[in-house]
Amino acid sequence: MFNIGPYQIQRKTVLAPMAGVTDLPFRQLCREMGAGLVVSEMVAADPSTWSSRKSKLRIQFADEPAPRSVQIAGYDPQMMAEAARFNVQQGAEIIDINMGCPAKKVLKKAAGSALLQHPDLVRDILHAVVESVEVPVTLKIRTGWDRQNRNAVTIGKIAEDAGIAALAIHGRTRACRFVKEVEYDSIADVVSALSIPVIANGDITSPEKALTVLAAHRCCRRNDRPWGTGQSVDIPTDQSVSRDWRSGCQALHRGGAAGDV
Repeated sequence: MFNIGPYQIQRKTVLAPMAGVTDLPFRQLCREMGAGLVVSEMVAADPSTWSSRKSKLRIQFADEPAPRSVQIAGYDPQMMAEAARFNVQQGAEIIDINMGCPAKKVLKKAAGSALLQHPDLVRDILHAVVESVEVPVTLKIRTGWDRQNRNAVTIGKIAEDAGIAALAIHGRTRACRFVKEVEYDSIADVVSALSIPVIANGDITSPEKALTVLAAHRCCRRNDRPWGTGQSVDIPTDQSVSRDWRSGCQALHRGGAAGDV
């Protein structure tokens, strides 16, 4: 187990937030499968988007247990601070900042992993968000902009100094997107440099892989698939996976979000 602010996370497994995937029914399914923490889909910091149907669906909580974590993305410190306050008012109990997304539409707005090129702006955003809310703030990054400009340790130290409660790292650069091998050793360097919890992310697609990463690098792991998110390494049967997916799809339909999938 590990702590994020006042919250004790009972399992060292975290569901990675994914736009279009980690909606309320999917988060509920992953909790049932043993995830210690789940995070909402990414929400834009731009206030003009908050009243849209898509944004409202992304911050649905229903009867989700604490802590409820919402991920926000943007490039302006004050706008990010306002987005944090807004989501806390909606029920968020942890604010997660996205500085890892490699999508072109996010990079064009100088958000997501584009921010890794600007450590001073990273510092300003983190301080603005942490100082704007009473809840814990976490951060998601990559190992750097590209292989020639890896700076995860530098960004990690900036984050810890700013009061970030936990750091998640996708073990690839922005340039690598979702290909190339994951740099678990780079993540381990950050673990050694910081005292806050560090969560490893990237190609963790089985219970065995999760335990290997945890044992080798002393970090928590952020799963890319829901099955096996608990501490057991039992592999579910095809029948149980099919049953769980049917249950999740039924919940999705009841929630009225099917049109956005």
